Amino acid sequence: MRAIIFYLSFLLIICISSVSRTHAETPQEYKVKAGYLVNLPLFSDWASPSQTGCELFAICIIGETPLYDTFSEVKSRKIKNRSITIRKINDSNEMNCCQVLFIAASERYRLQKLLAEAHHRGIMTVSDMRDFTKAGGMVALTPVQNRIGFDLNLAVARSASISFSSHLLKLANDVTK
Repeated sequence: MRAIIFYLSFLLIICISSVSRTHAETPQEYKVKAGYLVNLPLFSDWASPSQTGCELFAICIIGETPLYDTFSEVKSRKIKNRSITIRKINDSNEMNCCQVLFIAASERYRLQKLLAEAHHRGIMTVSDMRDFTKAGGMVALTPVQNRIGFDLNLAVARSASISFSSHLLKLANDVTK
């Protein structure tokens, strides 16, 4: 009986310490995903300048995800000769000046509305939702053998006047044409 109590106490301490650690640190997975959001545009072209009149290159995030907190190191970088800004948005009417939109899995219930609005505005859509490119998204960040890879949907990107470089196409796990 004492062994069971000791074992349960030990498990409780481990659970409490891992919960507090996850809130204090950003998991490496989200740092990698943030890196993709900053680097994907470097290998992409917008046929018409999306959101003309916007001085900053905006990476927008919609939904519940720890991703927003991982961008501290990249805010000083530039994309397409424009300083980067990271914006958390709550609705499609806040997409003004977004060039990249990360859609968290918590937004699956309104995914089609968000995709339609983003594509109409020429915004690159990215998510880590399962089957994101099959649902009409452009870039799906996917786990592959303990690393994060990506899938691309060329048809959807083309419809939003976005093209991906041949280097990006070669690195993709799956390309939907």
